[in-house]
Amino acid sequence: MTRLPVLYLSCETEALIGPKGQSSLRRLIRQDLAVDSVAFITSETGGAQPEIFHQCGEGALARRLQSGMKARGFEVAVNGPRDSGLKLLAESMLQLVPQEVIELRLNTGMTSEHYRNIGHCLEVLRNQGVLLICLDRLDADGNNASHSQPHDSYIRNLIRQWEDEQKWVKAMSKSGLNGTRPSPGQGNPVADPTLCVLNTAFSLGGMKAPQRLFGFSLNEDSQSLAGYGWMQ
Repeated sequence: MTRLPVLYLSCETEALIGPKGQSSLRRLIRQDLAVDSVAFITSETGGAQPEIFHQCGEGALARRLQSGMKARGFEVAVNGPRDSGLKLLAESMLQLVPQEVIELRLNTGMTSEHYRNIGHCLEVLRNQGVLLICLDRLDADGNNASHSQPHDSYIRNLIRQWEDEQKWVKAMSKSGLNGTRPSPGQGNPVADPTLCVLNTAFSLGGMKAPQRLFGFSLNEDSQSLAGYGWMQ
């Protein structure tokens, strides 16, 4: 089965369901790609642990992810749907009803290494017909002036820094040395939901910078969709 891309989207969810939002989303997925199910990765402030919300389908994907995360030390409960908009979003994006739609909602407060371990756990799904969408939801009231967008230099430079650190670790490993270059704040709790989702997306993309940066204007209210795509 063809390896599916990983998408990181930053947008107000309500705007995505509109006609222009749906059209923009469909442009991100090649028509020849076979997508069976969709997994959204989101985050919200607080929470004791990650949770899986089963949106539709028989639940096999939700249980498989729960088992995989438990093997990596994450205790994750599976609950019923909390956001019907995600199911509608998946259907409009693919123009069909997926076999299953789930949401993995991350809590804040873990380290970046924890979020990347979750990404590594999810990565195998790319080869199993599951489209992985890391969704950084903006506030519907438009109060997002301080929210870092994918095209902001801060976010782009942060991803470059992460990629450089991975190259350094790989080079040291190949040389037979055990030294590592410390990353500022690597062991600190991550309090920003955006960075929780972004760390997960980065590991899902193979610990590399994304191959695609995109942005679309969605309506006259200045709502927009921006994000990254790891296409390989």
